[in-house]
Amino acid sequence: MLENERYNRALEANARYSNLEFRDVFLEQEYLTQLALENLGMEITSSPSETTKVGSLLMAPVLIPGLRIPYAVEVLGMPGAGKSTMINRYLDELWLRGRRHNVAFVEEGAASIKPQHADLRHTDPFTYSMMAGTTVFLNYISSLRDINSGMRMVISGRGQTDRGAFRRALFSQGMVDPKIMNEEKMFMEGLENTPFQICGLILFMVRPEVSMKRAEKEGPVTNMRFLPRLYEQYWRIHWQALQGEIPYRLYTCINGEEGKDSVYERFKYAMDTALNIHTIWLNAFARAFPKEFEKLKVILDEPSKGTSAVQNILSQKLGGRVLIVGGDDMEDEEDLLTRRFLEVMRLTEKPK
Repeated sequence: MLENERYNRALEANARYSNLEFRDVFLEQEYLTQLALENLGMEITSSPSETTKVGSLLMAPVLIPGLRIPYAVEVLGMPGAGKSTMINRYLDELWLRGRRHNVAFVEEGAASIKPQHADLRHTDPFTYSMMAGTTVFLNYISSLRDINSGMRMVISGRGQTDRGAFRRALFSQGMVDPKIMNEEKMFMEGLENTPFQICGLILFMVRPEVSMKRAEKEGPVTNMRFLPRLYEQYWRIHWQALQGEIPYRLYTCINGEEGKDSVYERFKYAMDTALNIHTIWLNAFARAFPKEFEKLKVILDEPSKGTSAVQNILSQKLGGRVLIVGGDDMEDEEDLLTRRFLEVMRLTEKPK
């Protein structure tokens, strides 16, 4: 049963369009959002700390063998949640480690298009959002020039998954053509069919009132008419990620309301896992299933059968697409660095 408030706002959004047949599209989207929140056991006023699997690191082991280099890690989430601060801090640390060349950074597309198209934020926010997402994708392609220098991974702020949250939030206000929402499944499926596969999704969450408090001023996004809708759409993405409905090899949702150092340690842990994901997977697999690993090495010498055989072994042994590693009780750096991966390997150990 759709809540009265959601039912009424679906009708209000539909009123922007003359064709009554679109009403079901608005009602369906409101219902899917409501269902995601109910499944998470949360209210729109709930804080990130009250939501299931916030702080956990989720992985999809069966998808790791087919992950091509270079791959992308998308950092998304609420305005003012600390995304840019954490990305910059991590990139600075990579310089100190001598690994900065392994990671390319693609900034949020809105930063590139704002000087020329700032007016669209008010007159056509959907087009503005899609232009920003397209700019991020084009910058992915441009980053390929760094592949010969050892670039393995691209970090982006607000990639295509993030645009999905904005698209849904704007749609709930009647600002997106319902025909586009009818094709939303194609957007999600398309995430895996690009030159850059998604290795990781890192979602930063803070409550709308926290976003407003951290904002310099009210704007087209940073206002209490839009932020609550965006907040619930990020939780809908969180629920989809938990269900394996969005392609990723690594996913984590970070409570951006925690202390900066705590937030950074969680972020660094996720980023380091993404950067070393192939090595970690091979070592974990070798330690968990030594006999199968010997068989795997033989299989990998036969390219025609490699991927399917590897995935069959993993599916049988790991029992499913999504496996939870880490947990809500990650509190300090020592705990993070000694946590077991697949319960068989410590991240502090160097590959032999």
